[in-house]
Amino acid sequence: MSEEQQSAVERLLEKMNSGPGFAGLGASVQTISSMNDDDDSGSRTITSTILRDAALTSKLLRLANSSARGGRNVSTIDQAIIILGLNTVKSVALSLALLDSLSNKPQSKQLHAEIVAAYFCGTLGHEITRVNAPRYNAQEAQVCGLLQNLGRMMAVYYLYEDIEQARKVQAEKNITEDEAVQEVLGMSFEAIGAAIAQQWNLPDVLQQSLAPQVGKAPPRAAANALGWHQMCALFSKRVTDAVFRGSEAAEKSEITQNINFFRTALMLREDEVQEKIEKALQDTGELLEVISFPCTIDQARGMLRKGSEKVLDLLSAQDSLTKASGDSKRPIEIVQQVLRMIHDDLGFDCTLLCLPSGASLVAVAGVGRNAAQAAAKFRCQGAKPDIFRAVMAKKIDTYVADVNSPAYAKMMPDWYADALGARSFLAMSLVAGDQFLGMVYGDYSEIHPSPPAETVPGRMRQWRNHLVTALQAGAKR
Repeated sequence: MSEEQQSAVERLLEKMNSGPGFAGLGASVQTISSMNDDDDSGSRTITSTILRDAALTSKLLRLANSSARGGRNVSTIDQAIIILGLNTVKSVALSLALLDSLSNKPQSKQLHAEIVAAYFCGTLGHEITRVNAPRYNAQEAQVCGLLQNLGRMMAVYYLYEDIEQARKVQAEKNITEDEAVQEVLGMSFEAIGAAIAQQWNLPDVLQQSLAPQVGKAPPRAAANALGWHQMCALFSKRVTDAVFRGSEAAEKSEITQNINFFRTALMLREDEVQEKIEKALQDTGELLEVISFPCTIDQARGMLRKGSEKVLDLLSAQDSLTKASGDSKRPIEIVQQVLRMIHDDLGFDCTLLCLPSGASLVAVAGVGRNAAQAAAKFRCQGAKPDIFRAVMAKKIDTYVADVNSPAYAKMMPDWYADALGARSFLAMSLVAGDQFLGMVYGDYSEIHPSPPAETVPGRMRQWRNHLVTALQAGAKR
């Protein structure tokens, strides 16, 4: 490690060691990852370990009874292990250990979403190993997958201010999340996870799976268990990032790209992988429901995507906003950055830039939940009046706390529920002199009774001025 990286790790470990959650979580991970049912003594150790945790015992018995066929009454941990299988027992145990250790912070909702993603990642790794490489330990594959975002979770928990700073850097410079984290912390989430695994003295296979070395060329078939678990965990992580963090528009292509890259190493077929992904999502959802986990798959995907999506440039190469002039930034680059900053500052779920097109209003760029699909469908036209064209005509700002309220329901376009389906939204006019240049639309999926407030007074006015300047510059080209 460089001195900067060493400093970041030391600072993180110092904070972790000073809190009660660190030692307990490290011990739990070590115990769970070493569980083995190959012999009677191993089974007895597993049972006694589980029985020491009342919450885990209760959850596993509930899960086993919901899974038991023929209405069997599962009353012992031994029976639960037989019915559920050790891999499920280990996954539930690790998920609950993470939940108990990471849930007492303001950012707990984000951490719950991270745990959901981690469980999906482990489930996918287990399924791929079970089917494609039965000679290797599927349970180890599952735990390797479960721990893939360990570094991210620990950083969010203990270095939250740094992570928030990384988000600001990402927005201001319009760079990827990985690039922003590297700039602020001096190292990646993966490197942090590997350092923690080493500190916890986890088994070699877990440590190696957190920092695999992969070149630009597709890897060859794994020669041993260690190589398999490294590649399988990395592939599962990349699919998890596509499903939980990437834009919905790019999800399928990213998954296909990774299938092609790891095809030889993991003996993958695209149709089979898609089936495994759907099965992993279903299995994860069922488990979350049974153990009453405080976050669903849909909630996790929405929250993590909201935190990591970059602005989606939906304009064509011929659009005036995309054309650069000299060495200055293209107007669309300014639009991208400002949209992201507004989106993050006001906490919107979806943010769109809409421009006038004759008497119509159309969305041309967006960020957040289903931004690509929403922008493609946001088209205010036809004879029937609607609230968005009323905003355009009056050149005003309007906040709608509930689109279903009698005052607004009759003014909502027919396509709105299907295209966006939000319950609250803010429409902000962009005006220069007496000319309407465009509108920023930002919404909330659930009812948001009060209009959003900017975190720094006057900053929204500056952002709107930037957008107006960019739109005027684009109109001149």
